[in-house]
Amino acid sequence: MSQYRPKSLTRFLVITLASLLLTLAGCTTEKPGNPTPSTPAPSSPGQNSSAAPADIFGDLKACDLLEPISSSLGFDPPAIETYESENGCGSSKPRYGTVAVYLVPNAGIADLKSDTGEVKQTSIAGREAVELPGSAGKGACLIGIAVAEKARVTVNLGLSNSGTTEQACTDARSIAEQIAPKLPRGN
Repeated sequence: MSQYRPKSLTRFLVITLASLLLTLAGCTTEKPGNPTPSTPAPSSPGQNSSAAPADIFGDLKACDLLEPISSSLGFDPPAIETYESENGCGSSKPRYGTVAVYLVPNAGIADLKSDTGEVKQTSIAGREAVELPGSAGKGACLIGIAVAEKARVTVNLGLSNSGTTEQACTDARSIAEQIAPKLPRGN
């Protein structure tokens, strides 16, 4: 019978150790209750998206929007600009002019003003927009696309000396129509 004692003792120790481990595995130092995020969750489509305009563009970059369009039109590689916001991008094309795109998280299209006083209400790819012909002089046009009440994207186009304001607005609108479908929906 002494032969069975070590096996019984071993079996007893294994079962006791396993029971102890299972008991300890069920214990936790966490407090009971429902978990809540430490940072606010992103707003859902039913919430007011303009409440946090700084986050509306997320990781979207102006150069990522402009580069495929400008390169297909023969513009120089785009570069970061910060004239209208920290998230801007511009490019130029010799003997044609310049184009710039800005993602503006803290001002809507209602905040856009023109030196000429002309602000035309329009629509770009189903979004509210404004067109400011001659915004920076003859041969220039600015298109503002609404993303939320206090967030917008602008496309600024300026033609070289031989370009007209009408042509600048036509070209700016063409670029804006390619960018608009890639924008977040905030309104």
